[in-house]
Amino acid sequence: MFCIRKAHSKDFADIAHIHCKSWHDAYLNLLPKSYINNKNNLIEKTKMWQEVITHPDVIIWIAYDANHKSLGFIGYFTKNNSYEITTLYVLSEYHGLGIGSKLMKRSLQAILSFNINANFYLWVLEDNASAIHFYKKFGFVYDGEKSEEHYKDIQIVDIKMIKKNEDLPYSRL
Repeated sequence: MFCIRKAHSKDFADIAHIHCKSWHDAYLNLLPKSYINNKNNLIEKTKMWQEVITHPDVIIWIAYDANHKSLGFIGYFTKNNSYEITTLYVLSEYHGLGIGSKLMKRSLQAILSFNINANFYLWVLEDNASAIHFYKKFGFVYDGEKSEEHYKDIQIVDIKMIKKNEDLPYSRL
């Protein structure tokens, strides 16, 4: 059993921990280990989330269990009617329980309840088939835009997926 609520500023350390551990687990077989080790530092993520969580254009929802252990979170950056999902992570030991789906549904419902004209987008690693499949279940589609990063001799490609509010009416969430 788990619950979802908007994150509070005091949640930054839990969010950083989930982000660091989940990021490592999610990309272990998709990115070079040296890249993961270089980009994924708990101290840096903790500092980042301590600042980001209080930013007025950031919305974060957190999932937790009956003992108030944080299990996962979703974060958005807002600008006008656009909402970029910047993070969605669930601790790997809690995968398959519907936590990611509940975080997505709850956050989309909340945003659409006060901004019916909202549009959503995200960037996802092109090779991350499971994440792409997950986002497609919520009406996200690849829009043709890519972002490329070069790391040593490897090209890392993210694709942009979009979802307009008319793609999935509020009542169907």
